[in-house]
Amino acid sequence: MALDLDGTTLNPDHELNQATIDAIGAVSSLGIQVVLASGRLPHSILPFARQLGLGGVHIGLNGGVSFDQEGTLRHKHVLTFDQLRLAWEVFTSEGLDPLVFGATGLWAPRVSDEVDFLFRSGEPAARFYDSQRMEDIEDPAKVVAILPAGARDKLIAARVEPRLHAVRSGPIFLEFMPPGVTKGAALTEYLADIGVDKDEVMSIGDSENDASLLAAAGFSVAMGNAVEDLKAQAHAVTEANHDDGVARALHRWILDR
Repeated sequence: MALDLDGTTLNPDHELNQATIDAIGAVSSLGIQVVLASGRLPHSILPFARQLGLGGVHIGLNGGVSFDQEGTLRHKHVLTFDQLRLAWEVFTSEGLDPLVFGATGLWAPRVSDEVDFLFRSGEPAARFYDSQRMEDIEDPAKVVAILPAGARDKLIAARVEPRLHAVRSGPIFLEFMPPGVTKGAALTEYLADIGVDKDEVMSIGDSENDASLLAAAGFSVAMGNAVEDLKAQAHAVTEANHDDGVARALHRWILDR
């Protein structure tokens, strides 16, 4: 089972409800492996994995990395320097701060409200980079700008495709990824490692960056608060994250069957 975190497994306060903890525990007790798949860094995924009692491997940075319960990287897919420079140029020309998520840390161009917001959301304290020495950034996996969804999305994406892939991981996060690097690709890579067929997998998500995750599973569920395109893609829709949607889905399609 592959579960997105924010907007899905976590409630609107970015916390785990007890009903969700109990349902995931019950599913795990059946021998079903639960993989968390998030746009977050491993640093801020692992506390939730530990709270849920989950071992195994998890996916971070929208598929940029996979890692075990000790935080050791199993796979990583990072941006080239040319891709990183392109992301920086496009975002800065739009008046946006390019926040660089490396495999093991967050890098920012300056102190800002955005950096403080990410820290309060559980991401690590940012290190600061010099735009003239971007090669010093370690293992850059994605570049993020905080920008409310809107008409600018397509215009900005057109400036980087196909050298970069632009995707939303939430209402305020626009992200540039290496082409082909997605949550679904990382899940498929892991399934191949452990010899599990996609038809044995269930996935749940809510945002645009979860489309590949749903496509990589034999049975997919969109949250009640999901974007409409994801609901149309999914095999089923559960309740919203403020209404224990993940717990209800696990009971409806696994625990109560």
